[in-house]
Amino acid sequence: MTTHLIEYDDMAYLGFNTGYLKKLPEYIEAFKITLGLVSEADYGRYNEPAMDQVITLAEQGSSLWTASATQIRSIHQDTRQTLAEVIQVLDSHSLDGRLPQLIQALMRQKTAFERQKVACDGIIECAQQTTPRFMDFMKLRMYEHAKRKGLLVTSSNNAPEMLISALRDESSLASARSKLEWHRRAYNTAILSAGNMGAYCSRLSCLLSATVEDIQAIEADLSPRQLAVSCQSAASSAREALRLIDYTHDLILRFRF
Repeated sequence: MTTHLIEYDDMAYLGFNTGYLKKLPEYIEAFKITLGLVSEADYGRYNEPAMDQVITLAEQGSSLWTASATQIRSIHQDTRQTLAEVIQVLDSHSLDGRLPQLIQALMRQKTAFERQKVACDGIIECAQQTTPRFMDFMKLRMYEHAKRKGLLVTSSNNAPEMLISALRDESSLASARSKLEWHRRAYNTAILSAGNMGAYCSRLSCLLSATVEDIQAIEADLSPRQLAVSCQSAASSAREALRLIDYTHDLILRFRF
């Protein structure tokens, strides 16, 4: 039996990540203000050419989960209904005339979950292309600030990311460190949640595919006993898929995220 693979927090963090990407220009400016790198006249302009490409990528990626979240409930509802009918037919130990239509529905739903997996991969790729680059920007600006203020413990020509531990804190630098760690956590939760959701969608796609293959493998000329065994075998993947979908639908999707 497969574990549930996702929890409510995964949905919540994916929703948070959407807002995070949309607000990235604000986060960049807030960080710069912390280190006194934005004049009062420039507040709200979000002017940082070095991060323009990152902001563009974030804007493009911010719609990925929004689109998925609007589809995922209906996909679960449709698949739940189809699986319930499939199991009902298989439990009757007969090759019901509804099976061809149900197989077509399962294949459509399998494809829908595959698309959700692709969307999750896109969320991971977007996170990898944006937040780490922002964090590198933060580290560099922290180093430059510390150097101007004479806060480096020792002088060094190493890459900025190797120097963070060599900085002595002041109030603004301590605040910048705190922001850096907050963005690191935001990045980690985005990667983990999208990975969990992708694994969940991939697992459901595989279970639906296995259900179809098992149904198609049932031969019409089997003895009643053999037919019963084949039908129950074919129903096993369907039952596992339905178990996952029931859990997700009842304990996660019924809440707003």
